[in-house]
Amino acid sequence: MKKLILGAALAAAPLTMLAAPAAAQDGGALMAAMFPDPDGDGATSREEMLTASATRFAQLDTNRDGKLSEAERSAGPGGRMLGRADSDGDGSVSLDEMKASATARFDRLDTSKDGKIDAAEREAAMARMRERRPGN
Repeated sequence: MKKLILGAALAAAPLTMLAAPAAAQDGGALMAAMFPDPDGDGATSREEMLTASATRFAQLDTNRDGKLSEAERSAGPGGRMLGRADSDGDGSVSLDEMKASATARFDRLDTSKDGKIDAAEREAAMARMRERRPGN
């Protein structure tokens, strides 16, 4: 379950991570990728998360068949973890599976259930991920 959360978080990465994978090493870029906030209100809405997920899917689906193969998933940062969104076990990830994974992640991270992931919820999620890193 914890790996699914991290995988789904990476699935929500916007195009900036695809364009500059090295930037993902920066904590600020990683936060922006995992918790998109295009309107700059300091919180991530469900719609912002789903839009970022769909954008990432479109960028990775290079053959435009509506599925992300293992090869397509591994072309971007965190791609192997995207495989965890393959809920039907067919070896590929559909847009619906990716959106379902993003929705489930949003619902877990929105601990106040106010429809937004705010700064405190973001920091709590990042702290949980840091705890799970090897060497911690």
